[in-house]
Amino acid sequence: MATTNIFTALQPVLYSAAQEVSNEPFGVISGIAASFDDKGVAIGDKVRIPVAPTRATDDYVPAMTTTAGDGATASNVEVEITDNKMVSWNLNGEQLRSLENGSTDGEWVRQMIAQGMRAIRNGAELSCAAAIKQGASRAVGTAGTNPFASSIDSIVDVRKVLFDNGAPMADLQLCINSTAGTAARKLGIIQQAYQAGNESERRSGDLLRQFGFMIRESAGIVTHTKGTGADYVTSGSTAAGIRDVALVTGTGTILPGDVVTFAADSTNKYVVSTGVAAPGTITLGRPGARVTIATANALTVGANYTPNLAFERNAVVGIMRPPVMPDNPLMQKTLISDTNGLTYLLVMIAGDGMATWRLHLAYGFKVVQGEHVAILMG
Repeated sequence: MATTNIFTALQPVLYSAAQEVSNEPFGVISGIAASFDDKGVAIGDKVRIPVAPTRATDDYVPAMTTTAGDGATASNVEVEITDNKMVSWNLNGEQLRSLENGSTDGEWVRQMIAQGMRAIRNGAELSCAAAIKQGASRAVGTAGTNPFASSIDSIVDVRKVLFDNGAPMADLQLCINSTAGTAARKLGIIQQAYQAGNESERRSGDLLRQFGFMIRESAGIVTHTKGTGADYVTSGSTAAGIRDVALVTGTGTILPGDVVTFAADSTNKYVVSTGVAAPGTITLGRPGARVTIATANALTVGANYTPNLAFERNAVVGIMRPPVMPDNPLMQKTLISDTNGLTYLLVMIAGDGMATWRLHLAYGFKVVQGEHVAILMG
């Protein structure tokens, strides 16, 4: 295999790899507002998303003169390229000649690229699911209990959280793990045509829209292990709508993604955005406390759970692009897009008696409207 114009000669092989890459469930990234293109990015680059403040009403009084409207200062959320991942491999001259003699060089490259895409994409899915979990507002369900063990009623419960928070209801997404998906498919409301309305779910195995949610499955949804925090109580009163809650007297960690409850609020399970390792201030997901939480109120950290994710598509922003590589006379570069729309950078670098191959992708994810994200615990 000659090193000159190598990627031109390999285009059919690269296309085949992109089409046939193994496909673990990719539901989380498929459900967000994501930018998939071939524009190069640098690690640390940020995209700033403006967020308008909530508004209060005033009484209107007719008059012959008018006054200026109330001022408003928008906040913003920055989406940062946090990860720049690669998969690499190499061949020396003798190995390359052996593959060429057996006419398997193209197949070897195809398989390596396909497995590289798979590894990078699965890592991105994990990162995206973690970002959504940590940016959620509140949680419903019971930790450690499959939400679809006997019915799909829990979908209605998580929908209520988003509805009460004012989320747009036109493009709702519910990303679940395969355990929850398997349990759902065993329910009569899915299997029985007279309950489901037709037999398409049973025939295809695909879960259809339920209560406004597009149901997706993801291999990136993994068990959240809670912090060790215990015996914390609030320091001062926290009014409804406030996110920062000061804690005293307790010990241990409260981690981002932990689900906490307060003695004064038996209704709501809050997701922690920013935790603590000692007495200090935690931050709850937007929109914050739903009721006033009095001083000296006990906080309880919930159990480990599986974070099935409910959100409105535009509440989560993701950026996935190939990184920028400076030109190098010993390096050849090409872009490859897979069937999911992700564009990777493939490079081959000639060395002394061998060549190194690398497949690259940079990405970052951020919840920009936490009130439009909730967790269905399992």
